[in-house]
Amino acid sequence: MPFLIEHVIEAVFALFTLLLLGNLLLVGVVIIRRKRRQKFFQRMDALREKYGPVIAGVLSGGMAYEQGLRELREVSGPGSLSMLERLCLEKRPASAEMPVLGRLCEDLGLVKIWQERLAGQTDKTSLREALVDPPGWVLRVRFLSFLIRSKSAENLGLIRHGPSWPLLVKALEDPSPDLQAVAARALAAIRHPGSFPALVERFHKAVLDPAPVLSVRTLKSALVSFPLQSACGLAVSLRHTNPRIRFLAADVIREMVEREAGGNPDFCLDQENGNAELAALFLTKLAFDVNPDVRAQAAHVIVCLPDPRSGPVLVGLLKDSVWFVRLHAVRSLSKPKFASHAGWVAKALTDSNWRVREAAVRALRAFGPAGLDELTGRFLETRDRYSQEQIAEEFQRAGLIPQLLARCAEKGRNREAAVLSRLVEMGKTSYIISLLDLGEGNAALHKEFLRKLGQKAVPQILHWLQPVALPASGSGARSQAPSTLAPKRPHGKG
Repeated sequence: MPFLIEHVIEAVFALFTLLLLGNLLLVGVVIIRRKRRQKFFQRMDALREKYGPVIAGVLSGGMAYEQGLRELREVSGPGSLSMLERLCLEKRPASAEMPVLGRLCEDLGLVKIWQERLAGQTDKTSLREALVDPPGWVLRVRFLSFLIRSKSAENLGLIRHGPSWPLLVKALEDPSPDLQAVAARALAAIRHPGSFPALVERFHKAVLDPAPVLSVRTLKSALVSFPLQSACGLAVSLRHTNPRIRFLAADVIREMVEREAGGNPDFCLDQENGNAELAALFLTKLAFDVNPDVRAQAAHVIVCLPDPRSGPVLVGLLKDSVWFVRLHAVRSLSKPKFASHAGWVAKALTDSNWRVREAAVRALRAFGPAGLDELTGRFLETRDRYSQEQIAEEFQRAGLIPQLLARCAEKGRNREAAVLSRLVEMGKTSYIISLLDLGEGNAALHKEFLRKLGQKAVPQILHWLQPVALPASGSGARSQAPSTLAPKRPHGKG
């Protein structure tokens, strides 16, 4: 028994000794690494101060490229590649500087290193280099190698290195979801036409897979980043049997078109930036798709097509059975160049859905004077209470009341007076009063307004006009207005 206890004590002591030595070794490694990293960053600060102006000068053109390259090649020693990488990519370059930066990274050997790391071909660094170079220890740990590979993919995308797109496409199949996402973003930054089909293929897989490694949102964002000329690669998606793929593909093209238009209301998908096959698909297939989401997205593309068939197709979408399809059709038409469609848009003022009615009012506003005429005419003709309320609210929200008041003072403008009369009947009076109570400069407008509305025999209008028409000191219009209204006032009440 004492012999057994003695052996147990020896084993415990040996284990304790090993643990102590292991901890001491770990502490020693940490201290050494800390000191070496401190030296690394001190050297980095010195190099930044010395070579930062060189890189800035080369990128801006203030220094000859060959001279700057010679000076940067003088950086050597342990961790020199990491230092050069930090120096070159420390600040995000402008678009004009990107070609020079890409050439500089290639000539310094950085691009080759990033490509090798992305492909997993780089040998492990020595322990000494791992202690000095910040990413060195990552290269020595196999299951963490995706970190340095993801960083390499990000760098290639940052400098938009076109020849690296095949490696990035291959990285889309990597087991690491982080590397896949970085590769997709890098391809979106490079925008090489050859990578677009690969992204579309991954896009289909992500939609059909119930648990995709690479999200649909990430792939959709990457596809949207490509120029509009690449949209023809989505033709197979627009014909796909899966309705969600058709919808997302149409949405991608819609975002491409909106980005290309850049807020230009006269933008047109002509032969330079459009595609005849895609135009035919939108006009003959997507506008009549069984999926209402597809029809809704198609409206925003069809309005940019110069094809004569686009008008009748859009009118059909305005009469769609699904309310949000009608909503998108109305919104897509809210541009001055579609003023000829004002009559069809005006019919949406009595739509069963308030969002469609609101969009119709705003679309008619965008048509200018012609739209305002259509809006006032429909306001007077309709007996739909909700439609009247919608138009009246938009009159006030959009600041159209001053235009109506100004038109009311013109000869032959009885429609505007009728509109104002209807607004008074509806109780929309506070804004009109505030506009009329502006002093001598609006005396003629005030007088004409009172004269036209004073001819109405509606008691509630005459009752409302009485305080508006009370004489005010210094206002000739107001002193004459009561005589105009007095004979019309019922029951002789003041």
